[in-house]
Amino acid sequence: MSEVFHTESRLFRIVEKILNLIKLNILWILFSIPLVTGGAALCALHVTAVKILKDEEGYVLRDFLQVFRSKMRVSLKLWLPLLLAAGVLLFDGMFWRNMEGSFADSMRVLVCILSGLWLVLVIYVFPLAARMDVPARVTYRNGILLMFKYLPQSVYLLFITGLFLAAGLLWTPVFFMWVLSGGSLMAAIHGKMLMWIFEKEKVGS
Repeated sequence: MSEVFHTESRLFRIVEKILNLIKLNILWILFSIPLVTGGAALCALHVTAVKILKDEEGYVLRDFLQVFRSKMRVSLKLWLPLLLAAGVLLFDGMFWRNMEGSFADSMRVLVCILSGLWLVLVIYVFPLAARMDVPARVTYRNGILLMFKYLPQSVYLLFITGLFLAAGLLWTPVFFMWVLSGGSLMAAIHGKMLMWIFEKEKVGS
């Protein structure tokens, strides 16, 4: 019985990963609250989640803060335009939701498509920024190129994110999973696919 709780046991490692994901999720939420620091928090979220996924994590707080501090400047240049775009999309979505007619329907569809592209770009851009020391415009360019070059994978990333969000709204256990580890869990799931893409493209190597 004692072997079950041994530090090298499979059960112990699973429990440790879950706890680390919860810690990481709390850190991500706290460091995203000022809004302008959201980009640096996303960089740190990706790197730390991948370390947890690969059993390379040391101390979650230390790993998170190290990336957060080092990527603050470049992530700010990436995040502010995206934050502005999110505000525009939110305003347009609320505006066209209350309108009627075929044109309004078309605009609602367009807003949904643009919102999906925004989300996928965010999924690519900040992991790229965390792994490459290049200007923000180059990171944007690389993110857009990868988004369309690996279109099936991009659709998968968008689908799995949407599915998780929808499941959280419809099913209480998933909602509690949201609250405890939603951001870090999605970062780990995204990270697995992104690591495959980055290795193929030799990103950060």
